[in-house]
Amino acid sequence: MSPQRTEMPDIDMDFDDERRLEVVEHVRQLYGPEKVTHVITYSTIKAKQAINDAARVLDYPVYMGQRLSKMVSSDPKVKLKQVLEKQPGKEDLFNPDFAEAYKKDDDARRIIDTALSIEGLTRGEGVHACAVLICRDPVNEHVPTKLDTKGGVEITQYEGHTVADMGLLKMDFLGLRTLTVISKAKANIKKNFGIDIKEEEIPFDDPEIFKLMGSGHTAGVFQVESAGMTATIKNMKPTEYKHVVALIALYRPGPLGAGMVSSYINRMNGKEPAVSYDDRLDDILGETYGTMVYQEQVMLISVEMCGFSKGESDSRIRKPVAKKKIKLLTSTVLHWEDGSDETTYDHWMNGAIKNNYTREVAQKIWDDVLEFASYAFNKSHSAGYAILVMQTAWLKAHYPHEYMAAVLTSYTGKTDKIVHYVSACRHDGIPVLSPDVNESGTEFTATKEGVRFGLAGIRGVGTGVAQAIIAEREAGGPFKTLHDFVERVDSSQANRRVIESLIKAGAFDSTGYPRRQMMHFVDKNNPENIIDAAVKRQKDRASGQTSFFDMFGDVEGSGFEVSVPDPDGQEWDRHLKLSQEKEVLGIYVSDHPLRPFEYALSKARDFSFSQIDTGYEVQNPTGGTINQEIPEGKALWWAGMVSSVSKRVTKNGDPMGIVQLEDMEGEATVVVFPKTYKEAEGYLYGEVDPETGAQLSDAFVRIKGKLERSDRGDQIIAQEIVPLELNEENNKPKVFEVMVPNSRFSQGNMARLATVLTTNPGGDRVEIFIEQVDGRVLRAEVPAKVNARSIPLLAEAKAIVGNQGRVTVI
Repeated sequence: MSPQRTEMPDIDMDFDDERRLEVVEHVRQLYGPEKVTHVITYSTIKAKQAINDAARVLDYPVYMGQRLSKMVSSDPKVKLKQVLEKQPGKEDLFNPDFAEAYKKDDDARRIIDTALSIEGLTRGEGVHACAVLICRDPVNEHVPTKLDTKGGVEITQYEGHTVADMGLLKMDFLGLRTLTVISKAKANIKKNFGIDIKEEEIPFDDPEIFKLMGSGHTAGVFQVESAGMTATIKNMKPTEYKHVVALIALYRPGPLGAGMVSSYINRMNGKEPAVSYDDRLDDILGETYGTMVYQEQVMLISVEMCGFSKGESDSRIRKPVAKKKIKLLTSTVLHWEDGSDETTYDHWMNGAIKNNYTREVAQKIWDDVLEFASYAFNKSHSAGYAILVMQTAWLKAHYPHEYMAAVLTSYTGKTDKIVHYVSACRHDGIPVLSPDVNESGTEFTATKEGVRFGLAGIRGVGTGVAQAIIAEREAGGPFKTLHDFVERVDSSQANRRVIESLIKAGAFDSTGYPRRQMMHFVDKNNPENIIDAAVKRQKDRASGQTSFFDMFGDVEGSGFEVSVPDPDGQEWDRHLKLSQEKEVLGIYVSDHPLRPFEYALSKARDFSFSQIDTGYEVQNPTGGTINQEIPEGKALWWAGMVSSVSKRVTKNGDPMGIVQLEDMEGEATVVVFPKTYKEAEGYLYGEVDPETGAQLSDAFVRIKGKLERSDRGDQIIAQEIVPLELNEENNKPKVFEVMVPNSRFSQGNMARLATVLTTNPGGDRVEIFIEQVDGRVLRAEVPAKVNARSIPLLAEAKAIVGNQGRVTVI
């Protein structure tokens, strides 16, 4: 930090989010509890809330407030004035229906006028998520404090900005999920390999780190796992830590829009020459190939070229540039340490000329600095993030099962994230296995075979029960059968509901018994169910009674051993088995309803849902492949199974739907507006039992729609929905046959054909028939698999073989 700085810096510190409160307690003990306190936050009445509050207080029916508030944009920064009247730059927030209601409906006008008068007022208070105030004296000697009404902790009555403006030290102690993941991954590695990993000793020049990044297997790796970042880092192929630092700084809307990312990658890979303003500045800009990426580079240029002091470079260049206060740079006259009084622009230009730089170079850099203002980034911040990128990439590269088990555990209870990372694991070649009473831990467990579902992640089981099961397993060895489990585990914890959930989840599959048969063993309607008998024996033992079963149960041939029937091989039908598995796990693990129709599904769609996040590979004209994001706004075909339908009503009262669609790789949210919903509603539900309402089959659909990315997440806007027929006929791969006549058989044509085949990948076999001079025909099966229905493939192959050749699909 510059000693010439006149104000306190923002101090943000990231900690393991499961241990953040330990840090706060440590600070309280270190400095004294009276000198440390949390900081208050005040919530204000937003536009929608103002409408609803006004309607309620004025005693109007609830629906009247809701009708008006639904006309207001969901943008959290929207103001009622912007909805009521067109405001420059905010025209998209204006709603003509809202304005019409205000003009013609007296009740609506009264509600809106009242809402306008209360909008922005303080509504409530809370505790800042991370801010902590530390004083040298008792806090309440400087600011008033109070007890939080909800949490019972002491908080300031001044909010964070006011506290900082008073010159008091406010520090942000942030909980960062990634640090928790690293901690859990280290514990997994210690358990499985006996190795203590020290993250500070991870080598940043390990080739495996960059190999993983270049492969695109970045799911779970800090900061680089989004679809766009994955595509960019695959194309970039970083080889040094500094490349990752630059990428984190550059991968934001400003630099992306300005083409800086592409330019940096091309210069880095030698496809474009690096630029230089002046040889004397190459030490500052050389590491980023002449591109200004960091705020620190601008500061160093102002010192080196223009003679700014380090304090002036911070307060009069970095800060205005970062806060985009451009007018301050050109219109405000300031007093400088060299005795001059002039604007920052004049001091920049005059200083450069004094140091023998040309006016043209100084002006060019100044212009670039002003453009740079829209996306300036702090290098130290980027470098700090890049450390976590390198550490998490190293852990995943060397211990993929242990690392992904930690990632999955960090999202326990968030089904959408679990689905995403389970799909990512399978994409990366890491099997995700069903829970198992003999192998699973409480959380997701790393094994030699893959990542196994944790027992506590099963709905209806919970952490306490999982720990009791693990404790008995460690004390008495693996469970041989369900009967053995019921006898050994305390029935007050592993009750009937828990055992049924374990069976449905597949946690007893390794014992060799079908789930259907095991459910019969514990069915309360079965007079011989094993739970009631085991509970009685456990109660007898607890009261000191000993039976012959206890005395001779382990003696073979005694007649008192517990009788365990052999597996009968009778399993539930596939639909029921998988639906019950999903009921308790939230996802399909052991199998998927779409798996038998994998080929037909691939033919029915342009992209899988996982590719929304990972992107897809295309042939590079210069050789190799490049990764691209799925384009937004382009009508594409998607296909999968309907997992849920949420019926909504538009402000006009028309029904619409929010559909969750899934395939074997992931899931997506599909928005179905009224016109399409009316046409396709019947396709969105599987067969239902008319008497019980139970779903007897799944609904499979194809959807034509456009991908839309926004702050609300990625979603598909449906334009057309049709049923997806999955049967044996359309699930058979095709054969793409190419007959090459002797007149067209040449090395050039064969090379062209090979290129055409490799650029149209799919699941269909290829057979080539080559006509010989003597009329004989040679048949060859090519190892490449193609999309036999690809129109470009058919057209290009026909052009190669000519009119005497033949291209057919059978």
